Amino acid sequence: MYKRKVRGWSQHTDFMFLDNLCAFVSLLTAFFLVEREGVLTSPFFWRIALETMLVNLVVMIVMDTYHSVLHHTPWDEMVRLLSQTGNVVLILLVFQLLSQNVGRDLPRIALYALPMYLLLCYFARQTYKGFLKKKHHILNRHSLLIALEASQIPTVVPRILRSNYGTYRFIGFAIMGADPSEEEAQQALRELWEQYPEVETIPIVATSATLEQYLTNNWVDEVYLDVSPKADLPVDLINSLMRMGITIHTALTNLDDIESRHKNVEWICGHLTITTSLGYITGRDVLLKRLMDIAGGLVGSLITLILTPFVGLAIFVSDPGPIFFTQTRIGENGKKFQMYKFRSMYMDAEARKQQIARETGQEGELMFKLEHDPRIIGQKQLPNGKWKKGVGGWIRDLSIDEFPQFFNVLKGDMSLVGTRPPTVDEWKRYEPFHRARMSTRPGITGLWQVSGRSKIRDFDTVVRLDREYIENWSLKRDIHILFMTVWVVLTRKGAM
Repeated sequence: MYKRKVRGWSQHTDFMFLDNLCAFVSLLTAFFLVEREGVLTSPFFWRIALETMLVNLVVMIVMDTYHSVLHHTPWDEMVRLLSQTGNVVLILLVFQLLSQNVGRDLPRIALYALPMYLLLCYFARQTYKGFLKKKHHILNRHSLLIALEASQIPTVVPRILRSNYGTYRFIGFAIMGADPSEEEAQQALRELWEQYPEVETIPIVATSATLEQYLTNNWVDEVYLDVSPKADLPVDLINSLMRMGITIHTALTNLDDIESRHKNVEWICGHLTITTSLGYITGRDVLLKRLMDIAGGLVGSLITLILTPFVGLAIFVSDPGPIFFTQTRIGENGKKFQMYKFRSMYMDAEARKQQIARETGQEGELMFKLEHDPRIIGQKQLPNGKWKKGVGGWIRDLSIDEFPQFFNVLKGDMSLVGTRPPTVDEWKRYEPFHRARMSTRPGITGLWQVSGRSKIRDFDTVVRLDREYIENWSLKRDIHILFMTVWVVLTRKGAM
């Protein structure tokens, strides 16, 4: 029976246990060095230990610290460990400050525990990885037979060897096709010997006509069957091998031409399908991203309520009227929603937009940006030609106008990080490939904003950055963008 490989963070529970064990030992040792006695009966020790291990566990899962852990170089391992530890220390520091319960000896304890944890955890990981690799070698791994056509050898075999990482022991090749040529296959394999010496040790053991007989007389754990794009799926052969109890991995190489880098096998409406998409997010990540949105939305909404009397008064005095601006925007997959902002423009801003667009040659543009927009409250040109910045300009420069969008985040219309939602008239003018940027929930900030804000005028560049964000999405990247957003706003980089 085939045991499916565990995916995601849950396949690394052994490393997580080892990591937290190192954290516990380091803290215990540090407490003994500082307090010398009564450590195991100290409620303070157990509180710090439990907080540390819990935060460490959450950070490991969010950062995906152990992704491809067996293939990390020693340097990669150290960088990942330092990054993980830095985040844990930062979170714990915030916890202690908020609880106002920082023990007087905690700085000394941290001074002992941190270097001890880094050294202990690093060597524990390296030692355990060495044990696992040796264990795989001793158990001789699963045997795998590679079945493919001779013409596929130059492209398929190198990819298999590069991606094996010691998981399988290759016992031979089976040359498939209606008229398989062993001589052609041998020549193709010889050309790979210099770059991949292990190829020389893998013999050709069968053809499509003799494969069943070979598998009957020789035990093989699994078969990797690579189907040529021009060939039909050998259903009869697959069924025959399955009846023998052999696990078959069928590679559909004709899907390689599909641009999407995310391809997943799923059951949809009772049919087995290959699902392709621009971006991919797991159920766990959906939950974590939403929890982060709710936490950030609550904090942002509270700040908005505090800012409202002051910002509202400044807006009303400068231009009497509503202090909030509501506009219909396009959200995920074309869904419409009402987006909230502090009003930074005069009441007739929308009515004047078309006229100003014609005067500045931006009529029909997908990005309407002016360095000095006369519709902004308080902005006007002085007799000497210079522009005076008013309340609206400062609100926009400091991104204060965006704060009411935290209510959109709580409602679920938006996320903290995503792509900026277009207006309805912009959406109607989108080319088909432009719409890819709205295949995710829109955000208050995003990769485009931290890459240049208003300095980026080319809409195709915006689409490229948004697509890059969607294709390479990760929770770690969202957190990085949030920190970058704070820096960009505070330094007013790209502000207009």
